[in-house]
Amino acid sequence: MVKIIVEKKLLEEKLAQVKDGDLVELAFVPPQNDHGDYSPAFLHLAAIHSEGIYEDLESIDEFVFDLCTQESA
Repeated sequence: MVKIIVEKKLLEEKLAQVKDGDLVELAFVPPQNDHGDYSPAFLHLAAIHSEGIYEDLESIDEFVFDLCTQESA
């Protein structure tokens, strides 16, 4: 299974652009390392409107946090 963690607020902002009855396309793009240049994973979103029009909603970068600095409960 492939997973990605994104901030809820950012996802809600993108989904708010989609009207009821439309479709949402979600594309996971994995992280990449190109000769030392690191690009984090991201989630790309698009809306497919009921009229068949494709609207690019752009993307949300993966949320990255350092587990070592998290305080234990």
